[in-house]
Amino acid sequence: MALEGRFRKTVFSNGLVLVTETHREFRSLSIGAWVKTGARFERMRESGISHFLEHMLFKGTAARSALDIAREIDTVGGEFNAFTAREYTCFHFLLLDRDLGLGMDVLSDIVLNSEFDPEEFERERKVVMQEIAMVGDSPEELVHDMFFERIYGRHGLGKPILGTTNSVRSMRRGDLLRYFRKHYRPERMIVSVSGNVTHEAARKALGNLVRQCWPGRCKYNGADRYFGYVPAPEVRSGRWWAVRHSEQAHIVWGVAGPKYSSRDRFPTLLLNMYIGGGMSSALFQEIREKNALAYSVYSSLTPFLDSGILTVYAATAPGQVAHALRLIEDCIGRLMRETLKNEELDVIKKNLKGTILLSSDSVEARMSSIAKNEMFFGRHVPVEDVCRAIDVVTPADVRRAARRLLGTGRRSVLVVGPRPRKRRGWGMIS
Repeated sequence: MALEGRFRKTVFSNGLVLVTETHREFRSLSIGAWVKTGARFERMRESGISHFLEHMLFKGTAARSALDIAREIDTVGGEFNAFTAREYTCFHFLLLDRDLGLGMDVLSDIVLNSEFDPEEFERERKVVMQEIAMVGDSPEELVHDMFFERIYGRHGLGKPILGTTNSVRSMRRGDLLRYFRKHYRPERMIVSVSGNVTHEAARKALGNLVRQCWPGRCKYNGADRYFGYVPAPEVRSGRWWAVRHSEQAHIVWGVAGPKYSSRDRFPTLLLNMYIGGGMSSALFQEIREKNALAYSVYSSLTPFLDSGILTVYAATAPGQVAHALRLIEDCIGRLMRETLKNEELDVIKKNLKGTILLSSDSVEARMSSIAKNEMFFGRHVPVEDVCRAIDVVTPADVRRAARRLLGTGRRSVLVVGPRPRKRRGWGMIS
């Protein structure tokens, strides 16, 4: 069944955008508030402030304590959570359709009236510090954070989303308030709703979010640089080995990838599926099944507004790093040397389309999809259009994308693990 007729959008006079997608077949709905801020928009001394702020928005308003917020959602069997990325922050609710009003009321309250109680602030600082420590104890997460720092340097895309121990320790409540008032404005927010809900019902439930001036935050029509946007630098190439005491060496191999609006977006998505998108992918078969070098191996495509990165992750024995990297280069190099057969590409297309269509059965996934399309493209992109765009990709398109990504010879490789026996060719990080 076509989804296009179910989608509607309203841009309010204060700049707030509401996007909805109606699904009568569900009893549930998902509400998301997407704020156009994240690690990318932070100054150096603000590192981690977007994430800290995400935590604090559930810590109480003038009308509700943190426990009140939790109880109201728990009482109706709902769920609420939030996450911070490099280019956005999202607060989301999963509720029964009958509880639209409750979800919107809580959302409006935390966005407009959060108090950032000083005691809660100090308590949550400790929680965030524990979260940073937890990442430090997870080599798979740590190596990705360190990799982004190496390839983007001091630019916002290179900052760890959680911040650092030092930046969080030095953060003050006043810093949080200033950042909140600067970034949490109606023209920087998208409210996305998907499920058994009409657009008009969602529009009416927005309440005070549509008023012209939010407390201390009237609409600002300034340039993006006011909010901290700085164009992304060229992805830095190099080889680095960060010495850590661990049983395995954790590898991230990467090349510059397409941004969201690139014409190579879909050919590169298919390339990503081919090399590391599942158990039948080339890397999984070659590195794990045939050579038994790793338990975990996969590839990821991460696009941004004006940059992007294609990465491969693998964890292997320290003495097998060079072997694993050769296999990664061999698998990916095949796409430059040879054109995939139509039958091979058809299998990959079915895999990618199946993943997309299966996620369409989730109101949370649909809420996320329509919000991201609005954020990065400014328009609705129906699932059917995505599938058609995948279908028209040819083997020659995939080969062209591979050559564009890999033909420069520029590579970025970071290994986190015990000190290597042979140090030649590696930039060492203690």
